[in-house]
This record gives sequence, structure tokens and C-alpha cells, in this order.
Amino acid sequence: MEDLVIGVDLGATNIKVGLVTADGRILSRRRLGTEVREGPGAVAGRICRACRELVSMTESAPGRVLGAGVGCPGSVDSASGVLRFWPNVPDWRNVPLRRMIEDELGMRCVMDNDANVAALAEQWVGTGKGASSLVVLTLGTGIGAGIVLNGRVWRGGNGAAGEVGHMSINPRGPLCSCGNRGCLQVYAGATAMVRRMREAIEAGARTSLADRKDELTAELIHKAALAGDEASRRNIEQTGRYLGVGVSNLMHILNPQVIAFSGGLTAAGEMLMAPLRDEVKCRTLEACRRDTRVSFAALLDDAGVIGAARCFMIG
Repeated sequence: MEDLVIGVDLGATNIKVGLVTADGRILSRRRLGTEVREGPGAVAGRICRACRELVSMTESAPGRVLGAGVGCPGSVDSASGVLRFWPNVPDWRNVPLRRMIEDELGMRCVMDNDANVAALAEQWVGTGKGASSLVVLTLGTGIGAGIVLNGRVWRGGNGAAGEVGHMSINPRGPLCSCGNRGCLQVYAGATAMVRRMREAIEAGARTSLADRKDELTAELIHKAALAGDEASRRNIEQTGRYLGVGVSNLMHILNPQVIAFSGGLTAAGEMLMAPLRDEVKCRTLEACRRDTRVSFAALLDDAGVIGAARCFMIG
């Protein structure tokens, strides 16, 4: 009889639930809307219904479901299973989500931050397979990270580790949403790319996006770059160089075996990665970078489900 674990990836828009094997394969899955406006109780109920559907599938097949792991955005107290704060859903504070799920499902559940579980997944069966130390940076509106050291998630003294987007790379730089100046995400997040593009347009840059200043997104900039727009390409390359500064700092502090990138901005591929690697090479001590592999994450949308299950497996 094969041991199975349910992995739950809770997002602001969608919930992904999967039945995960002991070697990291997803046997079956469900995807449903989160509907956060209905409140924590309704969302927990939706998660549990999807879990029960997956459990019922094992009744006619060899398999035993041991429990569930849940990856959540925001500040998570993994010891108590409480979602302290969800930045995109400010009404959700101090939600005892793990207990709510355990009470309804009648099985053990563990919970952690979504970046942490994604890092666990990549270290287990993804781009960091076989590595004992790894950092996964999530590139979106902001920049977050999951850190695995010696095969275990590093959460820091009070669970707040991984806020690499708020690493200051210029103390006199633009104001960040956190109140500090010159944070990495102010230069290398999706919002930063849009800001730079608008500034370039206002300065008279020749670009196919000149008439779309008010509807700019990182995706539009990427598409324009692929179509040969030089201003958009320079923007993406500049983003890569700023990320290289942050990666260099991480190499000097942690010296991990793997640094990987996930999230929407990775669609830019080598346009982003080539200048990033160049910046790392010229900024980082050779001893700190020579054995660190820098790459894109491998598991994409499956990382949250697989990592949540892995979080349960390792306790």
C-alpha cells in the first residue's frame, strides 16, 4: 500500500489541491476558486471538500492518505498553524486555518508559507534535486524567497526569513511600500519595470508602447521586447542586473548550492538571466559563487502542491 499526502496551494484567486506520492508525483488534482470574500470558514470548507474528493479516489486503489500540507501566502506561524496576516487580504488576520482543516477532515495537517513550500519542492524533485541548500526567489509584483539550508526550511527567529525583496541595494533609492528606500523589489519587481517604462516614455524614448503608458504591465513589456522593441529589452536587462546585485548578496551570505527563480517575470528567459549572471560574475567573490548554480525553477504551477505535501512528509 502506497502512502499518499494531500498538498494544498492556497492563493488569492485559486486553490490547487493534489494527491502526492512519496516520490513527489501528483496522482490526481483539483483546482477551484478561492472566493476569499466569503471568509476563512468558507475557504477552509472548500479546501476540505476538494481533499475529500481526492481521498475518495483512493478507496478503489491501493493507497493510504496520511494527512495534508498547506502552503499559504503571507505571514504563517508554522508551529501553531495560524495565518497571521495575508497582505492581499487584510481582513484575514490570525486565522487558525490548520485547526479548521483538521477539525473538518479528521486528519493531521501542517502549514507553511507558500514560498517556503515551493523551495522545498524544488529542493526535493525540482531544479535543486540533490542539493542540501537552495534559495527560490519568486518574481512578481514584489520579490519573495524560500530558503532551504541543510535540507530544512530556514524560517528565521520568528518566521519572517525570506523577505529578500526588502534587501536595500540603494539607501537613497525610491521609496518602497515597506517604508524603506532602495529595496530590491523597487528596482526588480514587476511594478518597477512598469515604472521605468513610463519614465522612459515620458523622457521621449522610442518604443512601440508609447501610446500604452496607462495600461503597461510587465507582460506587455516582455511581449514588446520579443517583438524587437529595444526600450523594452533594455528594461528587462536592467531588471536582470538589479536581480544580480541581490543574488550576489545572497551568495555572500548563504553560499547556497542553487539559486532558482519562479514567477511571472521568468517568462523573459535569457533576456533576464544573461545580464543577471553577468552582474553576479563581476560582483561576487569567486569562492562564494563558483559552486552555486543559478537557474529557473522547474516545477512551475506544481511547486506549491508538491512542496506542501513535502512539508507534511518531513514533519
